[in-house]
Amino acid sequence: MKKICFLLLMPFALLAQGGSGEYVIKGTLKGLDNNTNIFLINGINGQTIATAPAQNGQFTLKGKLMHPELVQLGFSGRKEMLDIFIGNEEVTIDGDMSKLNQAMVSGSAVQKDYERFRVKFNPTKDKLNNLASVINQSNQPKKRDSLIGVFNQYKAIVLADAASYVKSNPESPVSPFVLFAVSPLYETIDELEARYNELQPIARKGFYAETVSKLISDAKVGRVGSQALDFTQNDVDGNPVTLSSFKGKYVLVDFWASWCRPCRMENPNVVLAYNTYKDKNFTVLGVSLDQDKNSWLQAIKADNLTWTHVSDLKYWSNAAAQLYRIQSIPANMLIDPNGKIIARDLREQFLQQKLKEILK
Repeated sequence: MKKICFLLLMPFALLAQGGSGEYVIKGTLKGLDNNTNIFLINGINGQTIATAPAQNGQFTLKGKLMHPELVQLGFSGRKEMLDIFIGNEEVTIDGDMSKLNQAMVSGSAVQKDYERFRVKFNPTKDKLNNLASVINQSNQPKKRDSLIGVFNQYKAIVLADAASYVKSNPESPVSPFVLFAVSPLYETIDELEARYNELQPIARKGFYAETVSKLISDAKVGRVGSQALDFTQNDVDGNPVTLSSFKGKYVLVDFWASWCRPCRMENPNVVLAYNTYKDKNFTVLGVSLDQDKNSWLQAIKADNLTWTHVSDLKYWSNAAAQLYRIQSIPANMLIDPNGKIIARDLREQFLQQKLKEILK
């Protein structure tokens, strides 16, 4: 039973475009006690970046930001906080401490962008989160299926709203923030990339834009059709072996470990493939996620794995496995003579069928 993992939240920081000068936040809040300490929290590292005492219901905070940010305004002795977008500009806050979330924030164009999207976005986002909670608690298959259908309908609305916002506001620092917030909902990284590509260069700077960009680039690593990334690890004799040294051959890069039972069960299939096609410009490069060298060597011998093997003996921290974002084993990728990945995770008869197709 698959768990619906969805918590769409408004993260606590946003960086996008540079600014000059400094920010000045002038607040007037009814019910704000004298000498209450006001503090401004940087959303990137959670640090307090400015403080000031309140007098007669008023306060002033000053400082300088590298980029516009979504920050939090806090008050000593109170749990309530106020989220605001600011750049290096003068911002005015007017409101009542008893209704802090209704305070009026003026002077920040980014805040207006943020509020415009949040008003439309939050109701559907809350429905999605509530549905996810109900789905995860349900043990009735029919009910779950029905709820998942409703969930998918709301998900489509959220993604459509996000796409519409980005298209209409390609230069706004809120747009990469929106893409980051909804990124878990995209079925493919290509959809997220298409929305990201609509951003203007000015909006592709800063924390959330860079995070989305990295998410896209990371997801492309090891995809079928992409060029294999090179790596070097030592073989069983301690000699360095580089993946690119196999260029000119079809090579199956096989991620496995002696302690992995499914890997050991799949090994006879890999042996069959190797013995059948080793004379037809095909080989295997085994990459082990072992920690103990003796166990690794014994498994190689016991399973009759007569091809080249490498490992850095770092378990799940194996550098090659990290490079290709390997999260479970057995895993493999088939690389053509030009270094392009042409298939992933071929097991059992699918491995034999693919090799028969390309190595006639």
